[in-house]
Parts: sequence; C-alpha cells; structure tokens
Amino acid sequence: MYVATLPFFPLVKQVYDIQKVKPTEQIMMQLYPEIYSCIGCNACSKACPQSLKTMQYIAYAQRGEYEKCAEESFDCVMCGICSSRCPAGISHPQVAILARRLYGKYIAPETKHLLDRVAEINNGEHAESVNAIMNTPVEEQKRLYNTREIEK
Repeated sequence: MYVATLPFFPLVKQVYDIQKVKPTEQIMMQLYPEIYSCIGCNACSKACPQSLKTMQYIAYAQRGEYEKCAEESFDCVMCGICSSRCPAGISHPQVAILARRLYGKYIAPETKHLLDRVAEINNGEHAESVNAIMNTPVEEQKRLYNTREIEK
C-alpha cells in the first residue's frame, strides 16, 4: 500500500485587479459566468469535507450578496473537492475568494483604530517595536501570537 497526497483540484482562476473590480452583480457574471449554470444538485455541499454550505454561497454570489457569500465561505480552505463534483464546472473556491476580497475591500466598514495604527507605523512612531518583533525568533513570535489577548 502507498500513501500519497493528491494535488489540489485544478480550478479556473480568473485574473483581476481588485483595485479595478467593484462589487456589482456583473463582476461575477464577467469573471465566473459558470455559476449561473448551477443546477442545484448540492453535490458541492455534500462533497465538502468541512460541511460548508457551498451551494448556498454560490447562490449568494449569483445574487451579488457578497457579504453573505463571504461569511458562508469564510472557512473554505480551497481544496477544490466541491469543484471536482460539480457537473456545471464551477470553481467554487475562486468565487468564494473573490466575494471575500470584494467584501473586505468595498463593503466591510473601515476600522478606524487599524487605519490610525497603520498611519502611526508609516510615520515611524513604532520603529523600535517593529524592529524588536522583526528580530524576535519565529518560535517566540508564534508563542506570543498564540497566547495574545483577543479583544472582543
């Protein structure tokens, strides 16, 4: 018996500039028109090893509901198993990542404290702290990250 890993399922990946695309219904139609060929068989959801509602997030993408699509597909690891089972040839993970990018860039509210912190860093206000982190061994960085206090 041999144990081997299989490569990711080959997906249709369209090239786009996130600065130039906008969250309209037409962008999905232009980049991933095959989503409108979905026959509702639910094979994609049944095949998902994470039990994601794959067909549901494709329906959200069809309607241009990118926030819902982004939320529903958030845990997708882009393995492509859903696409391998799809009779319509939909590249589900690529549709999901486009929806998440559109949501993050154009729909999600900006976080003022994050924008303020980036400006501070760009102005050199935290140069010492940034240099200290950059000079910290990776294992220590991982430990600090994994034990950080997460704000609610």
